[in-house]
Amino acid sequence: MVQLIGRYKIEKLIGEGAMANVYRAHDPSIDRVLAIKVLKNEFRQNPEIVTRFLREAKAAGALSHPNIVTIYDVGEADDYPYIAMELLNGEPLDEHIAKHGRLTLKRSIRIAGQIARALHYAHGLGIVHRDIKPSNIVLCEDGASAKILDFGIARIGEADRVRAELNALRTQVGQVLGTPRYMSPEQALGLEIDHRSDLFSLGAVLHEMITGQPAFGGSSLATIALQITQQNPDPIAASIPDCPRGLQFVVDKLLAKQPEKRFASGADVANTLRREYEALFAERRQHRRGLSLEWRLTLVMGVATAVALLVSITAVLDRQYKMMERMALTSGTSIASFVATNVALRAVENAGLPAAQQDWLPVQAFVAAASKDPNVQRIVMADAHRRIRGSSDPARLGTLLKPVEGETVLASSSDQIVTSTPKKGFRFRRAVRYAGQPFGTIELVVGGGELKAAAASARSLLLGLGAALLLIVLALSYTIASQLARPIRQLKSALADAANGRLDYRISHGRRDEFGDLFDGFNALASTLEERAAGNPESVSADPSLNATRVDLPAAAAPQAGRFGRRVA
Repeated sequence: MVQLIGRYKIEKLIGEGAMANVYRAHDPSIDRVLAIKVLKNEFRQNPEIVTRFLREAKAAGALSHPNIVTIYDVGEADDYPYIAMELLNGEPLDEHIAKHGRLTLKRSIRIAGQIARALHYAHGLGIVHRDIKPSNIVLCEDGASAKILDFGIARIGEADRVRAELNALRTQVGQVLGTPRYMSPEQALGLEIDHRSDLFSLGAVLHEMITGQPAFGGSSLATIALQITQQNPDPIAASIPDCPRGLQFVVDKLLAKQPEKRFASGADVANTLRREYEALFAERRQHRRGLSLEWRLTLVMGVATAVALLVSITAVLDRQYKMMERMALTSGTSIASFVATNVALRAVENAGLPAAQQDWLPVQAFVAAASKDPNVQRIVMADAHRRIRGSSDPARLGTLLKPVEGETVLASSSDQIVTSTPKKGFRFRRAVRYAGQPFGTIELVVGGGELKAAAASARSLLLGLGAALLLIVLALSYTIASQLARPIRQLKSALADAANGRLDYRISHGRRDEFGDLFDGFNALASTLEERAAGNPESVSADPSLNATRVDLPAAAAPQAGRFGRRVA
């Protein structure tokens, strides 16, 4: 093995092709590891092959695209024609499929879209690859991107001189340039080719990525050539039932025998695959003047739900507080009545005695015992002269009971008045009666702390429940709106393309609802328009499921529809 080519130090052989070997090399001038492709010895002896190898490699060196391997240098040193290029860390697509089987639909669409964009870029510069195949596509280490290798046999233009060179090369090299299994029909037949030949090869690669099997699986060159030129590959749905019909349409269109029936450009392929990817795996993000359908519906549902919850929670809390207040008043009235009943007899006995002989100790003892109730803040018993004779606060004994001022009256009767205290408690003033005659007054203050705590707890629970319900409604609203918006956008985009004469897109779906019917109708219409635009006015879609839906155009569009003949039934 040669150790040095020009300034490049050869480290090891990493690949071998029909016309050249590929080595891992090091460029000491910039301390970079790269790959160097060197023409094999039997071809280095032919000046015509060497000239073409270098010329087309220089043309490929002009390509700068993220999905095309970068060429750093092209030249000849010590009679070794070489191409110095980017060394990729990855795995060729053919090896990956051999090891792991077919790629997922998501990954197949993404990689095919990258290849289509790269081909469109090269085609725009007049370069046709002519050998698109899995071994010339490297899946990079990130697993999400791919790069095309080997533009070394690309054809530039269609001049007679170039065609003559190709014929000479076929004879000298002993093979048709390009790998037979992935050739286009015109390439296999030795006819004039253009960029659409690469698109056919891309279709064969995409078919293999989806199914894990070659599109044309013949065992001999003659069989493969016959399949490519005269037969269609087995339907993808036969081996991959879940493959979307839109993706199957892309593959079938790429593999059309006539170049004019294929996609017009790699850009059209990439755009169709992008829309297929978005329809199947991603939600389209569109810039709008206003809010999207998702956010509009979510906002409307959120506001409506929030208002309904606020009104409902406020009404429930208000009713609950009033019920709890009523229970507190009932409880306080019962306690005041109980105390008044128990001190009435002693108040009557003392009322008939001189002040020096009156005994209020039993009253004080009873009041002190009753005040131990945790809900009771204060109890006061005053005699007929409003002098306090029993109190939960002994310091008030003997003082006069002051009238209630500035408090809101909650309830009143001939025997009792209930007011709210400044601390949000309840004050009960009840007359002490015996035989219908008043002998004193009981004042009972019941705290509202537990009532407030209970009300606050209920409010927190209801607000938490309301917030949870609101979040659920928002999430459901957004999800439902997204499910509605996606097919609407798919159909809108497809109709816009059809209106502009682009009929290369079919809507993939597995829906069994009204949107499914609409999609089937569009697919049938697009197939019919495409066939009739190609000059087959009586043809209809070959897919029975698409022909099952009748497409009726609006009355306003009837004159326009007349250009395309009868409706699809």
